[in-house]
Amino acid sequence: MSEESLSKYAPKKLAEQDIVCPSCGKPTKVEMYSYEAPIEGTLLLIVINCKHCGYRYREATPMNIRESGIKIVIPIDGEDSLRVLLYRSPKAHIKIPELGIDIIPGPANLGEITTVEGLLTHIAENLFPLCDSMDDPPRCYEVVAKLMNLANGLERGTLVILDPSGLSTVLRSNIKVVVSELSDEDRKELEKSGGYVVEVRGRS
Repeated sequence: MSEESLSKYAPKKLAEQDIVCPSCGKPTKVEMYSYEAPIEGTLLLIVINCKHCGYRYREATPMNIRESGIKIVIPIDGEDSLRVLLYRSPKAHIKIPELGIDIIPGPANLGEITTVEGLLTHIAENLFPLCDSMDDPPRCYEVVAKLMNLANGLERGTLVILDPSGLSTVLRSNIKVVVSELSDEDRKELEKSGGYVVEVRGRS
């Protein structure tokens, strides 16, 4: 194979972001590359090498719509949905419409590889200490309880990820997950947001 062909198929680094190691919980990095596979087309490669515990992770997923940003919709309705493994980039906005939750990432936000169950539990654990400072503390505590119910498979809901960077991705799933480009409405919503915010809206 010629040097030109080798160069064509060599992975190109897209980003390097700080994350918490899924194994030991210490700071590490996730590296993302694009790779032009001869048959599959452009793939997103996710690589983690933790120097603290030796944890290694490799994943490849199609990247055909990443440049326009990405929207991921995961129905939460059973054990299989809670086990969906995903990468949430530092730019990803998280919504749970049924609970009125909007989480807007700030500049210090870290990306993470997690399951849907782990993400729901993480949101609940971070929201709980904030409830007393909310306009409606009882409503906030109610949402925390519902988040834990979702994480334990006792209620149904929807996890929506809006990511203008296009780097968030579903790594493993046994259920149907809807993945699409960001719509004009999604983009307008993202343009209005800023700073790290956990918003819990009242009942409609």
